Amino acid sequence: MNQNIKLTLTSVFLAVFTTACNSTASSDAKKVEVKQVATTSAAAATKTEVAVNSSEVKKDDSMQLASSEFIEGKHYVKVLPEMQTDVAPGKIEVAELFWFGCPHCYTLEPQIIKYKANHPDYVEFKQVPAMLNPSWAADANTFYIAEILDPQGSKDLITKVFQSIHDQKRRLRSPKAVTRFFVEQGYTEEQVDAVKKSMAFQAKLVRAQEFGASAQADSVPSVIINGKYRTSPYMAGGNQKLMEVINLLAEKENAAQ
Repeated sequence: MNQNIKLTLTSVFLAVFTTACNSTASSDAKKVEVKQVATTSAAAATKTEVAVNSSEVKKDDSMQLASSEFIEGKHYVKVLPEMQTDVAPGKIEVAELFWFGCPHCYTLEPQIIKYKANHPDYVEFKQVPAMLNPSWAADANTFYIAEILDPQGSKDLITKVFQSIHDQKRRLRSPKAVTRFFVEQGYTEEQVDAVKKSMAFQAKLVRAQEFGASAQADSVPSVIINGKYRTSPYMAGGNQKLMEVINLLAEKENAAQ
């Protein structure tokens, strides 16, 4: 009988021990499984974070490339000292310094016309005739006569002056030749003479001379953005690139207001 009791106790002990072991193993397995899930989740999160960071880096690189395409000192320069602008508050001045007799200015004119029609609302655009010598000063007279006679540009007098000089090979240097040209456009000699005698005409010529000196430009066409930056087709890398530089700097100036 004692033998049977021992066997029974042994059987019970083994059963309890086996159950405990199985319970422990199951618990360990669950712990391992949880640990594996946690590790997998962490790895996935790390990959996601790396992907996001990588995307941000690519975005930053793209922005950097866009902003560094045009380099100060190469594609445009600062004007020092800064020039005084002549625009309404909140406006950015973009001014083209040009000469009617310049073939490069004539080549640029179609894009200038487009810019006049489509520039941002915060931009105030103007053309300023360069007056580096007496013959250029005569063409400045022609420009301001045209601007005063046709302030809205509805008769395209500026374009017609360019075409007359470059396509028709006319010389609009003498006062008589200039007057004759405007008479051909439908104005009278009296109207032309009245413009030349006006205070507005004289003031514009003085302002143009001051502007040209302050811009420190040694060639035309040159474009001055808000009295702070100067660029040109040569510096920017062509007429199309010039317009991109103008837009970039004008936007920069507007954002800084």
